[in-house]
Amino acid sequence: AATVPQCKDQIALCDHVEHCFNTQDIYVDEDQLHRYLAQQKYFPFKLLSWEIFIFALHNCTYWRESGLLRWPNLLALVGRGAGKNGYLAFESFCWITPINGVPKYDVDIFATSEDQARTSPDDVRDVLDAHKSTLEKYFHWNSECITNKKTKSRIRFRTSGFKTKDGGRPGAVVFDEYHAYEDYRMVDVATTGLGKKEFPRKTIITTDGNIRGGPLDDLKRLAEDILYRGQDDGGLIPFICRLDSPDEVDNPLMWHKANPSLTHFPVLMQQLISEYTSYKQKPSAAAS
Repeated sequence: AATVPQCKDQIALCDHVEHCFNTQDIYVDEDQLHRYLAQQKYFPFKLLSWEIFIFALHNCTYWRESGLLRWPNLLALVGRGAGKNGYLAFESFCWITPINGVPKYDVDIFATSEDQARTSPDDVRDVLDAHKSTLEKYFHWNSECITNKKTKSRIRFRTSGFKTKDGGRPGAVVFDEYHAYEDYRMVDVATTGLGKKEFPRKTIITTDGNIRGGPLDDLKRLAEDILYRGQDDGGLIPFICRLDSPDEVDNPLMWHKANPSLTHFPVLMQQLISEYTSYKQKPSAAAS
């Protein structure tokens, strides 16, 4: 099989993670990881290798001395169609189960539009509906909220209209399509309540978008400082998939650098080739 190209950010991240495991007293709770991954039996897809990689680091890797999560914060910047919302749905589902071990571990999923904020919770609801006879013993769900009966943990969607008086007490905060935020107002409101529950987590999954100078650009700069300039990662996994240079857009083989799922999604590849052909004919009408 041909080697799939990797962008330099991916190679730098692998080097960083390897260095952390070699020099820090951290470990992967493999039993917990296997119990989480067993939940895939309810989902209409299996996690791809890149998704298992970030899932294991984000959810099952701990400091041996303190027992705290090594990487409670995740940035996954990947190309359109990579399966971001499927990953979010699976991760959110896992967080509210007893495997996570924290009662009332609420998951707040934020986006700038309600349609986007609902995408992953709707995916979880589809899973629950498809296995209703089995899962209704463990979960209660409606169009607004998904609750695990044993842990009392909930998955809820939030939009920019969300206001909080006490900051809430979420276990995890998720930003879907972070590139759409132009400033930090919503981001700050969303993250105020983190840290009041054990094992607080933050997940940011996004494409690059075309808003410059916003929170995503700041986060990309931080990621580059971690990957290339030796800055402490502060608990952030900077998982970035993008082209290494603008001229790579003209080589379909290089598109794998920006989308680690392309080898598994031939229909998506076909669609991208079609869009690329249209773009070359009419560059001014290109989709973002």
